[in-house]
Amino acid sequence: MPRRNTFTQNHVRKLALALPEAQESSHHGHPDFRVRHKIFATLPPDGRTTVLKITPVDLDDLIQRDAETFRDIWGGRWLSVNLERVSPAVFQKLLSDSWCLAAPKMLVQAFKKRRD
Repeated sequence: MPRRNTFTQNHVRKLALALPEAQESSHHGHPDFRVRHKIFATLPPDGRTTVLKITPVDLDDLIQRDAETFRDIWGGRWLSVNLERVSPAVFQKLLSDSWCLAAPKMLVQAFKKRRD
């Protein structure tokens, strides 16, 4: 049975834009979030999911643990997350990791230093 969260794409937007140098743009007519022109998250039109950049290993692990919340999309490097099922804390960690995959290394190091 899905967890009923009040976590929405508007929450995703706030969290994404709070990351260093994050900007909202558009990809195939859908809102996306970029760091220095590299996409790290998108908002599909369904309003219930978000797509995040991820490593193949992390993707496989999440899908094996909870295939109702997480699924592979776009060829193994992008994760669809059901916002009705994911906890805000888990989502925030995944979003941060996604940003780190897209951001330049020096920006990631500064972000992690500030976060610690």
